Amino acid sequence: MTKHYTNPITKIERKDVETLIQLAIQEDAPDGDVTSETIFSKDEKAKAILVAKTDGIFCGKQISEILIEIFNEYAGYSLKIIQSINDGTLFNTKDILMELEGELPGLLRIERILLNFVQYLSGISTLTYQTVLKAKKEANSEIYILDTRKTIPGYRKLAKYAVFCGGGSNHRIHLSEMAMIKDNHIAAARSITQAVNKIRGKYPNIPIEIEIDHFSQLEEALLNKPQVILLDNMNVNEIKQAIEIIYQICQKNSLPVPFIEISGGWKPDDLHLLKDIKNIGISMGFLTHSARFIDISMEIKN
Repeated sequence: MTKHYTNPITKIERKDVETLIQLAIQEDAPDGDVTSETIFSKDEKAKAILVAKTDGIFCGKQISEILIEIFNEYAGYSLKIIQSINDGTLFNTKDILMELEGELPGLLRIERILLNFVQYLSGISTLTYQTVLKAKKEANSEIYILDTRKTIPGYRKLAKYAVFCGGGSNHRIHLSEMAMIKDNHIAAARSITQAVNKIRGKYPNIPIEIEIDHFSQLEEALLNKPQVILLDNMNVNEIKQAIEIIYQICQKNSLPVPFIEISGGWKPDDLHLLKDIKNIGISMGFLTHSARFIDISMEIKN
């Protein structure tokens, strides 16, 4: 198992975000910007810079390029990015992150939309970077910090791309990409084996992850050769015990050892508890559902 469960989100394409961007433009100025587009004409040109008000990891270049392309088509402007630091770059307070130029009313009209995307995504990438760094310092370098599907609708690929830019690992992007058999699936299917057989009967090449709530489920799960075993809501002692059992069962039955993931409300302050546990993934929903906007401002330069 690599650090990413399926194909990582290494770039953002227009088709991934076009609907979201069009919605953002429409909701922010359904009849134009009555302030900027009244005070200034399109003949007035200007430059604008994005300035960091704190330290962080940048995630805004790719989304800004697509946003400006769509905005120009929609609103009839010709804004462009002159220069920008790359996504995934560490920045410090007062750094200039991006420079734009074009019609002054267009720069003013796009300001909030642009900042909303850049601040939110940079918030996710920064929180991810801090968490990965804490894991390496306080636990060990063989712990992977994974995202989840706990994302705002429409932002799934963007949020996971931001996690990637922060050095985190991408879990599955959606339900079609990987089979994850959880407690409700097992209860309804009446056994882990029946659930696995049905999935492999229809999707023989799809990777499978099985969630484990009790040690008694481990042998049946492992005999079905999943790619990933998820230990859900277990404390550190239980995790250590479960891992020991996994290796014993695999050795006894000549089975490949699956990648082991843990979940259940883990936060950065808990990572030191995992110092003696290596080669596991920790899925953390808070990377995307609790990230704060990074403080970045846009300044107009005439």
